Amino acid sequence: MPASRAIALARILSTLCAAAAGCCVPFLGAGQALAADVLPPTPTDGHLKACTAQGPGFIFIPGTETCLRAGGYLWAEGYYNTYTQYPPNNDKTYSISTAALILDARTASDYGTVRAYLETRFKWRSSDAWSDGPNTLVGSKPAQVSLHDVYVQFAGLTAGYTQSFFDFYGNANVLGTDPVTVGDDTRLNLIAYTYELSPNLSTTVSLEDAAGRQNGISARSPSRFGPDDYQAGLRAPDVVANVKFQSAWGTLQFSGALHQVTATALQTPVVTVGGGWGYALQAGVMFNLPGLGEGDTLYLQSAYTKGATSYLGLVDPSGAYNAPDGFVGAFGDIGKVAGWNLTASLLHNWDKRWSSALFGGYASYDFDFRGVRAAYGATGGTNINVGGYLAFSPVRTFTIALQYDYTYNAATNYRPTAFSPSLPSVGAQQALLFVSRDF
Repeated sequence: MPASRAIALARILSTLCAAAAGCCVPFLGAGQALAADVLPPTPTDGHLKACTAQGPGFIFIPGTETCLRAGGYLWAEGYYNTYTQYPPNNDKTYSISTAALILDARTASDYGTVRAYLETRFKWRSSDAWSDGPNTLVGSKPAQVSLHDVYVQFAGLTAGYTQSFFDFYGNANVLGTDPVTVGDDTRLNLIAYTYELSPNLSTTVSLEDAAGRQNGISARSPSRFGPDDYQAGLRAPDVVANVKFQSAWGTLQFSGALHQVTATALQTPVVTVGGGWGYALQAGVMFNLPGLGEGDTLYLQSAYTKGATSYLGLVDPSGAYNAPDGFVGAFGDIGKVAGWNLTASLLHNWDKRWSSALFGGYASYDFDFRGVRAAYGATGGTNINVGGYLAFSPVRTFTIALQYDYTYNAATNYRPTAFSPSLPSVGAQQALLFVSRDF
């Protein structure tokens, strides 16, 4: 790398960090001194050129045609949670600290903008959600690094790790790392193509890795074959498509997905049993409500699935109310689990500093196949989640909020068996104190 470019890149990073929080200046200052010792000084005008064509915050990387924007956020989260018959060895309180880095690089070309986007999160949490704590000395639990988004876009193509194109609401008005409401909110590897039919109308076709979509295949007779997961290996990605219309009043989206359902045989020899394809259909609408308040929105969303249960986005803190993709019989027949959901969310800004949101969802699923109730003690289940938050933002990029949500799970036509939930229903509640700073 030429000396002038190395020094210029160091100056860019120093400027970005100083603009963000001022926390990186000492470190980068040492790096600049080291570079100056190794590389001969080169005259420079000391200014970074803004890349206005790509939007606010973008600057040119010196010596290139690439524009870069850097940002991030810090989250501090304190949780209190409990549910019916909460195990006494589990934590009722825990905390999470998150630092996120966002890099957005764009280069104009004759065929459109080439974009590379990265959002990575560095987290330390005292325990997992709804679980026992680490039971180790402070500091001995390693920090977690997770990729929230990492993808490349070019001329309608999106490739990488990002939000499923099936999703619409995707917990848009829910704060924090752990709280969720009913409805799909999934990130995975995918490759997709989006075609703009008009300035307001687009359609997308996406091939998405099915590894994050497997809810398992259970035996119809677990007393004979065991409660194992008989899900077969992946043979095809999920095929997802959507049609989206956007206008001043809001957004409307229709989504669909095909999900392959395969199992291993219950009896030897072990072979793959084909169950065909499961599917999911979803319709979602978001209304802008400027008459209620600036930036106010209302989301309504509903989905129907069969053999593709993960697309329901069920919330089960206890882990006792499992809804697999299907049940496999002794002769290889697979019955697909069907279900539907409904989600709603209202965001209201009272003024420039105070805002609140209400959200909720309902889901129902059915596996009323021959012999299943006798084995698992239910013919299906229901899942309900409701919650909301009140937030105070003294400045636009700083927020303090208190959020509460309640989740309810119940087995339909419950009867106790060796493989049924221990209770016909459970209720789980969670409170979150959330502090965030964006930059």
